[in-house]
Amino acid sequence: MFVFRIKEVREKKNITLYKLSKLTGISRTYLTELENNKKTNPSLETMYKISLALNVSIRSLFYSTLDIEKLKQEMYKRIDRFGLNSNEVMEISHLIDLLINIEMKEKKV
Repeated sequence: MFVFRIKEVREKKNITLYKLSKLTGISRTYLTELENNKKTNPSLETMYKISLALNVSIRSLFYSTLDIEKLKQEMYKRIDRFGLNSNEVMEISHLIDLLINIEMKEKKV
């Protein structure tokens, strides 16, 4: 399972949700749900449209449970740079928590 990072990629490229919707033909509502991980099963076609519009690989649009260690290392760097209670650290910590919860659910099944 995975956590989408569409919003992060979109914002880095300075593309609005409205523009992404126009480029892909996907509704802003659905894109928002993907960005907030409320929808978790988009079609490959949907992910392909988004990746084309953002000019990135499909893989770069999400984190998987395989990325937990990489994210932990990034979090430690941000702790050193911004402090323990910074927004930058909290964002990474939140992603790690989501991925760990997904991993635990997968192990139960």
